[in-house]
Amino acid sequence: MGSRRGKIISDTGCDAPEGECSVRILILSHLYPSAVDDTAGTFVHQQVRALRECGNDVRVISPVGWAPPGFPRWAAHRSVPRCTRIDEVPVLHPRMIMLPGAKLGPSIVHSALRAVIGPMRRIHRDWPFDLVHAHMLVPDGWAAASAGHALGVPVVATAHGSADVLQLPGRSPAWRRTVIEAITELDQIIAVSHAVADGVVDLARPRHDIRIIPNGADPAHFSGRDRIEARQTLGLPLDRPIALFVGHLTDLKGIANLIEAVGSNAAHAHGGALLAIVGEGPLRTHLETRVGELGLTNSVRFVGRVAHEDVGAWMGASDVVVLPSLSEGLPTVICEAMVVGRAVVATAVGGTPELVDNGVTGLLVPPSNVPALADALRGLLETPGRAAQMGAVAARRARGTLTWEAVAQQIESVYREVIDRQHTTARVGGPVGDNLPDNTAP
Repeated sequence: MGSRRGKIISDTGCDAPEGECSVRILILSHLYPSAVDDTAGTFVHQQVRALRECGNDVRVISPVGWAPPGFPRWAAHRSVPRCTRIDEVPVLHPRMIMLPGAKLGPSIVHSALRAVIGPMRRIHRDWPFDLVHAHMLVPDGWAAASAGHALGVPVVATAHGSADVLQLPGRSPAWRRTVIEAITELDQIIAVSHAVADGVVDLARPRHDIRIIPNGADPAHFSGRDRIEARQTLGLPLDRPIALFVGHLTDLKGIANLIEAVGSNAAHAHGGALLAIVGEGPLRTHLETRVGELGLTNSVRFVGRVAHEDVGAWMGASDVVVLPSLSEGLPTVICEAMVVGRAVVATAVGGTPELVDNGVTGLLVPPSNVPALADALRGLLETPGRAAQMGAVAARRARGTLTWEAVAQQIESVYREVIDRQHTTARVGGPVGDNLPDNTAP
């Protein structure tokens, strides 16, 4: 599917069960749950599980930062085992040199390549995978393309957009060149939204048409919930309208604007509404201070980190799910809210308008527009019948298309196309050719 603007282990100790599988897939993603952060890259793991349930054999390489002495902040990375299993998925965690504050810049792609090339060679020797699927164009897609070319294996990468396509290229000419190298060397690019695909083709022409495949949700954890029962389970008030935010507490998520919007609404009839904030991040202390300054301690509840499988209960307890981001590729949290059957108030950024049908399944507002955000939230919280109707429409639309099973089936189709092309098309050299280093990460 093209964009609107054109074409768009054995020696690792990780042995998967033997059996008949459609495709042998090696996933490469620095975003993946680990002992350091069990919520990182949850969307990648959910996709991996769905691919396995479709009968594919899937293994994962997820580089983690090497923790040098004298950097206490990185000490937790030492606790990450080099090999583990998550839901029976074999996961290898090679060490990758990183610097605090992303000081490596675009050079991080070379660090990623050094970390993964040795493990990829050894795994391919004993378990010849059919293709590599990387998540994020950089560093993972760039490193995967380089290593895949050396191994003679095709490489697919998913552009998730907010960072790898919509932000990094604008940071410096070097970042732009690095992202362009990834785009032009990958055998196939999947984009999670048309907005992300458009961002890719604005930078460079990919080898083949971009395929648009959204993120999804797991109906086992995100499905229709009884609101009263969910609130009783979570200890939430039964008589107050509740808005829910789920995400990292960072500037990019626009959470500070959401606090201001709640403050603006406090004087209205539904000043008794509650905002529940699920997630952690560097802004938490600042946000808690601001909540106190605005006198909102009874209107805002900081829940903290919640296991992914429990987020569905929080959504079920809410009347509205809100996402005031400044940038997004295609937010998984909206997919999940729609499958649960909740109306969404969100900013019209990235691929979000491709999910939220304004006035039908939720309300869209301009980014960083606190009055518009406050009005949209108040409008739905004051009319619960309208919010419920929007949620019901969202659920009907999402349950057939925005599940991980549906996503996995689309991705399988891409895999087969790529493998068929590999059998009939000669390979060309990658950005670093065949003279690749072995794993030299400490």
